[in-house]
Amino acid sequence: METAEALRIDIGYRPHEHQLEVHEAMQYHRFGVLVSHRRWGKTYLSANTLCDTALKCEKKNPRFAYVAPYLKQAKQIAWMYLTDIAGKVPGSRKSESELYLEFPNGARVTLYGADNAEAMRGSYFDGVVLDEYADIGASVWGEIIRPALADRKGWALFIGTPKGINAFYDLYQMAVKNPNWYVGLYRADETKLPWLDEKELALA
Repeated sequence: METAEALRIDIGYRPHEHQLEVHEAMQYHRFGVLVSHRRWGKTYLSANTLCDTALKCEKKNPRFAYVAPYLKQAKQIAWMYLTDIAGKVPGSRKSESELYLEFPNGARVTLYGADNAEAMRGSYFDGVVLDEYADIGASVWGEIIRPALADRKGWALFIGTPKGINAFYDLYQMAVKNPNWYVGLYRADETKLPWLDEKELALA
């Protein structure tokens, strides 16, 4: 297995200032909740986080996961980002049929859909991103993913946009009260990202 030092390459990711805040905060928190507006770059951040931690992980056979409400949705949202990153890492390979990337150190990043959460049961994970958690539901986390993180003391990052009172809202409220959790909240009228037109934001 190659060392983390040997796998240090430039994958072209340049996080904006708010993404950088999340990366820095998650270095000191095992679990995190990221709430932001659309076009903020949640999925791009997540794909780079998964690949970066996978490449640096020195455990045996590292396993990471990106989970969306539906497998088709996971592929539509994240697969392009993930395969683009992996394509810049010499020796990496991908499985289109099973939707996973494998890096030279043996680490894998796999896409899953919460619509078939049983596919994750019995697995172990070193890190997981749960996207649009409002549409996933608490049982997938509590009964399947959280136990899968226990053995390896893996991390989890929940990302999504506000959708009213639901499981994501409840998770956010819990995390705000728990100092062991990172919580990030980014409003469109506060981030001032240059690619977001102010007139479009006002209409939205």
